[in-house]
Amino acid sequence: MTPVVSSRSRLAAVAGVVLLAVAACSSGTSAADGDGSSTTATIEAEGISPSSEAGDVEGEAGDVEPEELDAGADLYAVPDPIPEDEHGTLLRYQEITPTQVEGSTTWRVMYLSESLEGESIVVTGTVLVPTAPAPAEGRMVVANAHGTTGIADECAPSKDGGALELALMGPVLDAGWVVTSTDYEGLGTPGRHPYLVGESEGRSVIDSVRAAAQLPDAELGDQLALTGYSQGGHGALWAGEIAAEWAPELEVVGTFAGAPATEIDLILQVAPSLPQAGFAYMIVAGIAAAYPEADPALFLTDEGVARLDAVDEGCTSEIFAAVSGVPASDLVRAGGADVEPWKSLAVENNPGQVTTDAPILIIHSEQDDTVPVALSGILEGRMCGLGQVVELRVLPEGGSHVGAAPEAFRQGLEWLTGLVEGTEPVDGCAA
Repeated sequence: MTPVVSSRSRLAAVAGVVLLAVAACSSGTSAADGDGSSTTATIEAEGISPSSEAGDVEGEAGDVEPEELDAGADLYAVPDPIPEDEHGTLLRYQEITPTQVEGSTTWRVMYLSESLEGESIVVTGTVLVPTAPAPAEGRMVVANAHGTTGIADECAPSKDGGALELALMGPVLDAGWVVTSTDYEGLGTPGRHPYLVGESEGRSVIDSVRAAAQLPDAELGDQLALTGYSQGGHGALWAGEIAAEWAPELEVVGTFAGAPATEIDLILQVAPSLPQAGFAYMIVAGIAAAYPEADPALFLTDEGVARLDAVDEGCTSEIFAAVSGVPASDLVRAGGADVEPWKSLAVENNPGQVTTDAPILIIHSEQDDTVPVALSGILEGRMCGLGQVVELRVLPEGGSHVGAAPEAFRQGLEWLTGLVEGTEPVDGCAA
Protein backbone atom coordinates (compact mmCIF):
# COMPACT_ATOMS: atom_id res chain seq x y z
CA MET A 1 0.00 0.00 0.00
CA THR A 2 1.26 3.48 -0.80
CA PRO A 3 2.38 5.10 2.45
CA VAL A 4 -0.25 7.43 3.86
CA VAL A 5 0.58 10.18 6.35
CA SER A 6 -1.61 9.58 9.38
CA SER A 7 -2.13 13.19 10.43
CA ARG A 8 -4.78 15.04 8.45
CA SER A 9 -3.38 18.32 9.73
CA ARG A 10 0.07 17.57 8.29
CA LEU A 11 -1.45 16.54 4.96
CA ALA A 12 -3.59 19.66 5.01
CA ALA A 13 -0.41 21.67 5.38
CA VAL A 14 1.18 19.82 2.44
CA ALA A 15 -1.90 20.44 0.33
CA GLY A 16 -1.92 24.06 1.35
CA VAL A 17 1.70 24.59 0.34
CA VAL A 18 1.11 23.08 -3.08
CA LEU A 19 -2.10 24.98 -3.63
CA LEU A 20 -0.47 28.22 -2.48
CA ALA A 21 2.37 27.66 -4.91
CA VAL A 22 0.20 27.18 -7.96
CA ALA A 23 -3.10 28.91 -7.11
CA ALA A 24 -4.71 26.59 -9.61
CA CYS A 25 -7.98 24.84 -10.29
CA SER A 26 -9.35 22.10 -12.54
CA SER A 27 -10.31 22.83 -16.13
CA GLY A 28 -11.17 20.86 -19.26
CA THR A 29 -9.79 17.34 -19.44
CA SER A 30 -7.99 17.90 -16.19
CA ALA A 31 -7.10 21.11 -14.48
CA ALA A 32 -6.33 24.61 -15.49
CA ASP A 33 -2.79 25.77 -15.28
CA GLY A 34 -2.13 28.47 -12.71
CA ASP A 35 -4.07 31.17 -14.57
CA GLY A 36 -7.27 29.14 -14.79
CA SER A 37 -7.05 28.84 -18.58
CA SER A 38 -8.64 25.97 -20.49
CA THR A 39 -6.60 22.85 -21.18
CA THR A 40 -7.72 22.76 -24.82
CA ALA A 41 -4.63 24.59 -26.02
CA THR A 42 -2.38 22.44 -23.85
CA ILE A 43 -3.82 19.20 -25.17
CA GLU A 44 -3.57 20.37 -28.78
CA ALA A 45 0.01 21.46 -28.17
CA GLU A 46 0.86 17.97 -26.92
CA GLY A 47 -0.49 16.48 -30.12
CA ILE A 48 -3.63 14.90 -28.70
CA SER A 49 -6.52 14.97 -31.14
CA PRO A 50 -9.58 12.80 -31.79
CA SER A 51 -8.35 9.36 -32.82
CA SER A 52 -9.35 7.25 -34.66
CA GLU A 53 -30.17 -7.64 -31.27
CA ALA A 54 -30.56 -4.88 -28.37
CA GLY A 55 -28.44 -5.20 -25.24
CA ASP A 56 -29.61 -5.93 -21.73
CA VAL A 57 -29.93 -2.29 -20.67
CA GLU A 58 -32.51 -1.42 -23.33
CA GLY A 59 -36.02 -1.07 -22.01
CA GLU A 60 -35.02 0.22 -18.58
CA ALA A 61 -36.28 3.73 -19.33
CA GLY A 62 -39.89 4.83 -19.48
CA ASP A 63 -42.58 5.55 -22.05
CA VAL A 64 -41.31 8.78 -23.65
CA GLU A 65 -40.41 8.32 -27.31
CA PRO A 66 -36.95 9.81 -28.04
CA GLU A 67 -36.89 12.51 -30.73
CA GLU A 68 -34.10 12.71 -33.31
CA LEU A 69 -33.27 16.32 -34.11
CA ASP A 70 -31.88 17.78 -37.31
CA ALA A 71 -28.44 19.39 -37.18
CA GLY A 72 -29.82 22.93 -36.91
CA ALA A 73 -32.35 22.23 -34.15
CA ASP A 74 -31.84 23.45 -30.57
CA LEU A 75 -31.33 20.36 -28.45
CA TYR A 76 -30.89 22.48 -25.29
CA ALA A 77 -34.40 24.01 -25.33
CA VAL A 78 -35.93 22.57 -22.16
CA PRO A 79 -39.26 20.73 -22.57
CA ASP A 80 -42.15 22.48 -20.84
CA PRO A 81 -43.26 20.66 -18.83
CA ILE A 82 -40.38 18.28 -18.19
CA PRO A 83 -41.75 14.76 -18.75
CA GLU A 84 -42.39 12.65 -15.68
CA ASP A 85 -40.64 9.41 -16.46
CA GLU A 86 -37.79 7.15 -15.35
CA HIS A 87 -34.41 8.75 -14.77
CA GLY A 88 -32.19 7.90 -17.71
CA THR A 89 -35.02 8.24 -20.23
CA LEU A 90 -33.66 9.60 -23.51
CA LEU A 91 -35.61 12.66 -24.68
CA ARG A 92 -33.65 13.93 -27.69
CA TYR A 93 -30.60 13.03 -29.72
CA GLN A 94 -28.72 14.81 -32.49
CA GLU A 95 -25.76 13.64 -34.57
CA ILE A 96 -22.57 15.69 -34.30
CA THR A 97 -20.45 15.87 -37.44
CA PRO A 98 -17.62 15.36 -37.92
CA THR A 99 -17.55 12.58 -35.34
CA GLN A 100 -15.30 13.00 -32.29
CA VAL A 101 -13.42 9.75 -32.92
CA GLU A 102 -13.06 7.97 -36.27
CA GLY A 103 -15.04 4.75 -36.52
CA SER A 104 -17.89 5.97 -34.34
CA THR A 105 -21.05 8.03 -34.53
CA THR A 106 -21.16 10.97 -32.11
CA TRP A 107 -24.52 11.91 -30.63
CA ARG A 108 -25.49 14.93 -28.54
CA VAL A 109 -28.22 13.81 -26.12
CA MET A 110 -30.75 15.14 -23.61
CA TYR A 111 -32.11 12.79 -20.98
CA LEU A 112 -33.97 12.74 -17.68
CA SER A 113 -32.27 12.59 -14.31
CA GLU A 114 -33.23 13.56 -10.78
CA SER A 115 -31.97 16.30 -8.48
CA LEU A 116 -31.01 15.67 -4.87
CA GLU A 117 -34.37 17.19 -3.92
CA GLY A 118 -36.17 14.49 -5.91
CA GLU A 119 -37.23 16.69 -8.82
CA SER A 120 -37.16 15.48 -12.42
CA ILE A 121 -34.49 17.39 -14.37
CA VAL A 122 -32.97 17.29 -17.85
CA VAL A 123 -29.27 16.67 -18.42
CA THR A 124 -27.29 16.81 -21.66
CA GLY A 125 -24.18 14.99 -22.80
CA THR A 126 -22.36 13.19 -25.60
CA VAL A 127 -22.37 9.54 -26.66
CA LEU A 128 -20.01 7.78 -29.08
CA VAL A 129 -21.30 4.57 -30.67
CA PRO A 130 -18.94 2.39 -32.74
CA THR A 131 -20.02 1.90 -36.34
CA ALA A 132 -18.98 -1.77 -36.27
CA PRO A 133 -21.76 -4.29 -35.51
CA ALA A 134 -22.46 -5.05 -31.86
CA PRO A 135 -21.70 -8.50 -30.41
CA ALA A 136 -24.61 -10.76 -29.59
CA GLU A 137 -24.27 -10.10 -25.86
CA GLY A 138 -24.42 -6.35 -26.37
CA ARG A 139 -21.73 -3.71 -26.23
CA MET A 140 -19.57 -2.84 -23.25
CA VAL A 141 -19.98 0.81 -22.19
CA VAL A 142 -17.59 3.22 -20.48
CA ALA A 143 -19.15 6.27 -18.82
CA ASN A 144 -16.77 9.19 -18.59
CA ALA A 145 -17.08 12.02 -16.06
CA HIS A 146 -15.43 15.12 -17.53
CA GLY A 147 -12.99 17.50 -15.87
CA THR A 148 -13.91 21.00 -14.79
CA THR A 149 -15.06 23.40 -17.49
CA GLY A 150 -16.95 25.88 -15.32
CA ILE A 151 -20.46 26.28 -13.96
CA ALA A 152 -22.32 28.37 -16.55
CA ASP A 153 -24.47 26.72 -19.24
CA GLU A 154 -22.09 27.77 -22.01
CA CYS A 155 -19.43 25.55 -20.42
CA ALA A 156 -21.25 22.30 -21.26
CA PRO A 157 -18.76 20.15 -23.24
CA SER A 158 -21.44 18.81 -25.57
CA LYS A 159 -21.95 22.33 -26.93
CA ASP A 160 -18.42 22.17 -28.30
CA GLY A 161 -18.53 18.65 -29.71
CA GLY A 162 -17.92 16.77 -26.47
CA ALA A 163 -15.49 16.56 -23.55
CA LEU A 164 -11.78 16.66 -24.37
CA GLU A 165 -11.29 13.23 -22.79
CA LEU A 166 -13.27 11.67 -25.63
CA ALA A 167 -10.23 12.16 -27.86
CA LEU A 168 -8.42 9.64 -25.63
CA MET A 169 -11.08 6.93 -25.98
CA GLY A 170 -9.90 5.45 -29.28
CA PRO A 171 -8.67 2.15 -27.78
CA VAL A 172 -12.02 1.21 -26.21
CA LEU A 173 -14.02 2.42 -29.21
CA ASP A 174 -11.79 0.24 -31.40
CA ALA A 175 -12.69 -2.63 -29.07
CA GLY A 176 -16.37 -1.99 -29.76
CA TRP A 177 -17.27 -0.16 -26.55
CA VAL A 178 -19.81 2.66 -26.37
CA VAL A 179 -18.58 5.83 -24.62
CA THR A 180 -20.85 8.24 -22.78
CA SER A 181 -19.90 11.63 -21.34
CA THR A 182 -22.44 13.60 -19.34
CA ASP A 183 -22.37 17.39 -19.13
CA TYR A 184 -23.60 17.02 -15.50
CA GLU A 185 -26.66 18.60 -13.93
CA GLY A 186 -26.89 22.33 -14.58
CA LEU A 187 -24.29 22.54 -17.36
CA GLY A 188 -26.24 23.42 -20.50
CA THR A 189 -29.54 23.07 -18.65
CA PRO A 190 -31.44 25.13 -16.03
CA GLY A 191 -30.01 25.79 -12.61
CA ARG A 192 -26.47 26.21 -11.35
CA HIS A 193 -24.19 23.22 -11.79
CA PRO A 194 -23.71 21.48 -8.39
CA TYR A 195 -19.94 21.43 -8.78
CA LEU A 196 -18.23 18.64 -6.78
CA VAL A 197 -21.53 17.49 -5.31
CA GLY A 198 -20.93 13.77 -5.55
CA GLU A 199 -24.38 12.26 -5.82
CA SER A 200 -25.47 14.80 -8.43
CA GLU A 201 -22.44 13.97 -10.56
CA GLY A 202 -22.94 10.25 -10.06
CA ARG A 203 -26.59 10.32 -11.09
CA SER A 204 -25.78 12.26 -14.26
CA VAL A 205 -23.03 9.77 -15.16
CA ILE A 206 -25.15 6.66 -14.59
CA ASP A 207 -28.22 8.08 -16.31
CA SER A 208 -26.12 8.85 -19.40
CA VAL A 209 -25.67 5.09 -19.79
CA ARG A 210 -29.36 4.39 -19.51
CA ALA A 211 -30.00 7.09 -22.12
CA ALA A 212 -27.33 5.73 -24.46
CA ALA A 213 -29.05 2.35 -24.48
CA GLN A 214 -31.96 3.97 -26.34
CA LEU A 215 -29.85 5.34 -29.22
CA PRO A 216 -29.89 3.77 -32.69
CA ASP A 217 -27.49 0.81 -32.96
CA ALA A 218 -26.17 1.26 -29.41
CA GLU A 219 -27.22 -2.24 -28.30
CA LEU A 220 -25.65 -2.09 -24.85
CA GLY A 221 -24.96 -5.05 -22.62
CA ASP A 222 -25.19 -4.74 -18.85
CA GLN A 223 -21.51 -4.17 -18.02
CA LEU A 224 -20.24 -0.68 -17.28
CA ALA A 225 -16.80 0.84 -16.74
CA LEU A 226 -16.29 4.29 -15.22
CA THR A 227 -13.60 6.85 -15.97
CA GLY A 228 -12.81 10.41 -14.98
CA TYR A 229 -9.99 12.87 -14.36
CA SER A 230 -9.82 15.71 -11.81
CA GLN A 231 -13.44 16.75 -11.18
CA GLY A 232 -14.27 13.76 -13.36
CA GLY A 233 -12.30 11.47 -11.06
CA HIS A 234 -14.55 12.66 -8.24
CA GLY A 235 -17.65 12.09 -10.38
CA ALA A 236 -16.56 8.64 -11.52
CA LEU A 237 -15.90 7.50 -7.96
CA TRP A 238 -19.32 8.73 -6.87
CA ALA A 239 -21.00 7.05 -9.85
CA GLY A 240 -19.42 3.78 -8.77
CA GLU A 241 -20.67 4.25 -5.22
CA ILE A 242 -24.32 4.85 -6.16
CA ALA A 243 -24.60 2.61 -9.24
CA ALA A 244 -25.94 -0.50 -7.49
CA GLU A 245 -28.86 1.42 -6.05
CA TRP A 246 -29.41 3.95 -8.84
CA ALA A 247 -29.26 1.48 -11.74
CA PRO A 248 -29.28 -2.09 -10.38
CA GLU A 249 -29.52 -3.53 -13.89
CA LEU A 250 -25.93 -2.39 -14.55
CA GLU A 251 -22.80 -4.21 -13.40
CA VAL A 252 -19.83 -1.92 -12.77
CA VAL A 253 -16.62 -3.80 -13.60
CA GLY A 254 -14.22 -1.10 -12.39
CA THR A 255 -13.61 2.60 -11.84
CA PHE A 256 -10.56 4.54 -13.03
CA ALA A 257 -10.11 7.92 -11.32
CA GLY A 258 -7.25 10.13 -12.45
CA ALA A 259 -6.01 12.80 -10.01
CA PRO A 260 -9.48 12.95 -8.41
CA ALA A 261 -10.71 16.08 -6.70
CA THR A 262 -11.16 14.88 -3.13
CA GLU A 263 -10.82 15.97 0.50
CA ILE A 264 -12.99 18.98 -0.18
CA ASP A 265 -12.95 19.89 3.49
CA LEU A 266 -9.16 20.27 3.41
CA ILE A 267 -9.30 22.34 0.23
CA LEU A 268 -11.80 24.72 1.81
CA GLN A 269 -9.71 24.99 4.95
CA VAL A 270 -6.74 26.36 3.01
CA ALA A 271 -8.89 28.54 0.73
CA PRO A 272 -8.37 31.82 2.69
CA SER A 273 -4.60 31.46 2.26
CA LEU A 274 -4.67 31.20 -1.53
CA PRO A 275 -3.59 34.16 -3.65
CA GLN A 276 -7.02 34.06 -5.32
CA ALA A 277 -10.33 32.34 -4.79
CA GLY A 278 -11.44 30.96 -8.17
CA PHE A 279 -11.45 27.30 -7.13
CA ALA A 280 -13.16 28.03 -3.81
CA TYR A 281 -15.79 30.08 -5.63
CA MET A 282 -16.79 27.15 -7.80
CA ILE A 283 -16.99 24.79 -4.82
CA VAL A 284 -19.09 27.25 -2.81
CA ALA A 285 -21.43 27.93 -5.74
CA GLY A 286 -21.78 24.21 -6.45
CA ILE A 287 -22.55 23.14 -2.90
CA ALA A 288 -25.00 26.03 -2.42
CA ALA A 289 -26.77 25.01 -5.64
CA ALA A 290 -27.49 21.55 -4.26
CA TYR A 291 -28.13 22.35 -0.60
CA PRO A 292 -30.47 25.29 0.18
CA GLU A 293 -29.22 25.35 3.78
CA ALA A 294 -25.67 26.15 2.61
CA ASP A 295 -25.64 29.95 2.82
CA PRO A 296 -22.59 31.32 0.93
CA ALA A 297 -22.46 34.23 3.40
CA LEU A 298 -21.32 31.81 6.10
CA PHE A 299 -18.20 30.98 4.08
CA LEU A 300 -17.61 34.13 2.00
CA THR A 301 -17.12 37.70 3.11
CA ASP A 302 -19.61 40.38 2.03
CA GLU A 303 -17.33 41.22 -0.89
CA GLY A 304 -17.05 37.54 -1.71
CA VAL A 305 -20.84 37.14 -1.83
CA ALA A 306 -21.15 40.23 -4.02
CA ARG A 307 -18.75 38.72 -6.56
CA LEU A 308 -20.18 35.18 -6.54
CA ASP A 309 -22.32 35.73 -9.63
CA ALA A 310 -19.07 35.60 -11.61
CA VAL A 311 -19.52 31.82 -11.75
CA ASP A 312 -22.58 32.30 -13.97
CA GLU A 313 -20.90 34.71 -16.38
CA GLY A 314 -18.24 32.55 -17.97
CA CYS A 315 -16.23 29.36 -17.77
CA THR A 316 -13.17 28.55 -15.68
CA SER A 317 -10.89 31.18 -17.17
CA GLU A 318 -13.51 33.90 -16.74
CA ILE A 319 -14.16 32.89 -13.13
CA PHE A 320 -10.47 33.18 -12.33
CA ALA A 321 -10.23 36.50 -14.17
CA ALA A 322 -13.17 37.89 -12.20
CA VAL A 323 -11.31 37.44 -8.91
CA SER A 324 -7.82 38.06 -10.25
CA GLY A 325 -5.86 40.49 -8.12
CA VAL A 326 -8.15 40.09 -5.13
CA PRO A 327 -6.57 38.09 -2.28
CA ALA A 328 -8.69 35.13 -1.27
CA SER A 329 -8.59 36.43 2.31
CA ASP A 330 -10.70 39.39 1.14
CA LEU A 331 -13.35 37.04 -0.26
CA VAL A 332 -13.25 33.96 1.99
CA ARG A 333 -13.88 34.11 5.72
CA ALA A 334 -11.15 32.78 8.00
CA GLY A 335 -12.57 29.71 9.70
CA GLY A 336 -15.50 29.52 7.30
CA ALA A 337 -14.72 25.90 6.49
CA ASP A 338 -15.39 24.98 10.13
CA VAL A 339 -18.85 26.56 10.17
CA GLU A 340 -21.88 24.32 9.74
CA PRO A 341 -23.34 23.22 7.43
CA TRP A 342 -20.25 23.87 5.30
CA LYS A 343 -18.00 21.62 7.35
CA SER A 344 -20.33 18.62 7.19
CA LEU A 345 -21.31 19.10 3.55
CA ALA A 346 -17.69 19.28 2.44
CA VAL A 347 -16.89 16.02 4.21
CA GLU A 348 -20.11 14.41 2.97
CA ASN A 349 -19.09 14.99 -0.65
CA ASN A 350 -15.71 13.31 -0.34
CA PRO A 351 -15.63 9.96 -2.16
CA GLY A 352 -14.45 6.74 -0.57
CA GLN A 353 -16.75 6.57 2.45
CA VAL A 354 -18.51 3.38 1.32
CA THR A 355 -17.20 0.25 -0.37
CA THR A 356 -18.07 -0.94 -3.87
CA ASP A 357 -17.98 -4.45 -5.28
CA ALA A 358 -15.97 -3.22 -8.25
CA PRO A 359 -12.24 -2.45 -7.91
CA ILE A 360 -10.86 1.08 -8.16
CA LEU A 361 -7.68 2.39 -9.82
CA ILE A 362 -6.41 5.86 -8.88
CA ILE A 363 -3.59 7.32 -10.99
CA HIS A 364 -1.86 10.54 -9.93
CA SER A 365 1.31 12.35 -11.01
CA GLU A 366 3.86 13.00 -8.31
CA GLN A 367 4.44 16.44 -9.86
CA ASP A 368 0.76 17.35 -10.02
CA ASP A 369 0.67 21.14 -9.80
CA THR A 370 -3.05 21.47 -9.13
CA VAL A 371 -4.44 18.54 -7.12
CA PRO A 372 -1.73 17.45 -4.64
CA VAL A 373 -0.99 13.74 -4.80
CA ALA A 374 -1.20 13.72 -0.99
CA LEU A 375 -4.97 14.03 -1.33
CA SER A 376 -5.13 10.73 -3.22
CA GLY A 377 -3.02 9.24 -0.43
CA ILE A 378 -5.66 10.25 2.11
CA LEU A 379 -8.40 8.87 -0.13
CA GLU A 380 -6.63 5.55 -0.62
CA GLY A 381 -6.02 5.23 3.10
CA ARG A 382 -9.71 5.76 3.86
CA MET A 383 -10.72 3.22 1.22
CA CYS A 384 -8.26 0.65 2.57
CA GLY A 385 -9.68 1.13 6.04
CA LEU A 386 -13.10 0.13 4.70
CA GLY A 387 -11.81 -2.95 2.88
CA GLN A 388 -12.11 -1.55 -0.64
CA VAL A 389 -10.05 -3.16 -3.40
CA VAL A 390 -8.09 -0.13 -4.61
CA GLU A 391 -4.75 0.52 -6.28
CA LEU A 392 -3.00 3.90 -6.21
CA ARG A 393 -0.42 4.38 -8.95
CA VAL A 394 1.79 7.41 -8.49
CA LEU A 395 3.49 8.44 -11.74
CA PRO A 396 7.03 9.43 -10.62
CA GLU A 397 7.61 11.52 -13.75
CA GLY A 398 4.02 12.18 -14.74
CA GLY A 399 4.45 15.92 -15.08
CA SER A 400 1.79 18.53 -14.49
CA HIS A 401 -1.84 17.85 -13.73
CA VAL A 402 -2.74 18.53 -17.35
CA GLY A 403 0.30 16.79 -18.81
CA ALA A 404 -0.31 13.56 -16.87
CA ALA A 405 -3.84 13.06 -18.21
CA PRO A 406 -3.01 11.16 -21.44
CA GLU A 407 -0.76 8.62 -19.69
CA ALA A 408 -3.26 8.22 -16.86
CA PHE A 409 -6.04 7.51 -19.35
CA ARG A 410 -3.84 5.10 -21.30
CA GLN A 411 -3.15 3.08 -18.17
CA GLY A 412 -6.70 3.40 -16.89
CA LEU A 413 -8.31 2.15 -20.09
CA GLU A 414 -5.78 -0.68 -20.34
CA TRP A 415 -6.65 -1.69 -16.76
CA LEU A 416 -10.39 -1.62 -17.46
CA THR A 417 -9.94 -3.69 -20.61
CA GLY A 418 -7.97 -6.21 -18.59
CA LEU A 419 -10.74 -6.48 -16.02
CA VAL A 420 -13.29 -7.23 -18.73
CA GLU A 421 -10.95 -9.92 -20.08
CA GLY A 422 -10.62 -11.53 -16.65
CA THR A 423 -7.44 -9.99 -15.20
CA GLU A 424 -7.47 -9.89 -11.40
CA PRO A 425 -7.11 -6.35 -10.02
CA VAL A 426 -4.21 -5.46 -7.75
CA ASP A 427 -5.28 -4.83 -4.16
CA GLY A 428 -2.91 -2.06 -3.11
CA CYS A 429 -4.19 -2.25 0.45
CA ALA A 430 -2.80 -5.78 0.82
CA ALA A 431 0.66 -4.91 -0.50
